[in-house]
Amino acid sequence: MSYNYVVTAHKPTSVGACATGNFTSPNDLNLLLAKNTRLEIYLVTPEGLRALKEISIYGRITVMKLFRPPGDVKDFLFILTHKYNAAILECVNEGENMEIVTLAHGNVSDAIARPSETGSIGIIDPLCKVIGLRLYDGLFKIIPLDRDIKELKA
Repeated sequence: MSYNYVVTAHKPTSVGACATGNFTSPNDLNLLLAKNTRLEIYLVTPEGLRALKEISIYGRITVMKLFRPPGDVKDFLFILTHKYNAAILECVNEGENMEIVTLAHGNVSDAIARPSETGSIGIIDPLCKVIGLRLYDGLFKIIPLDRDIKELKA
């Protein structure tokens, strides 16, 4: 009897999406890179980039957007995976510890629509009231943003 053990030998290297903003603190400029199933957070310094955190995401990231609701001092991160799972993430610093907290999540897929051949497109309005998603041909989804709602659904 034979057994097979399959594992990924190397971390992903190709960048699928990127964003810059104040994700870790109001004073830090961060570069966020989505590399397939990994999210890498860097701090931009005069000397160059300094790696802060690397996170595994259970799904291939297709859309990644930073946004700052009115009245907040830091940015939040919206991510969408290939299987249409969406999440809003926040960075919480407690001393030297940096935690990435999920504020809201959900699945925004449709059972009857045909996926777009040109890929998924996401946009957040300037007042941070809604997220617009073009996931399927001929269909534009709107997700309302509300701090009290923990489930994202269109």
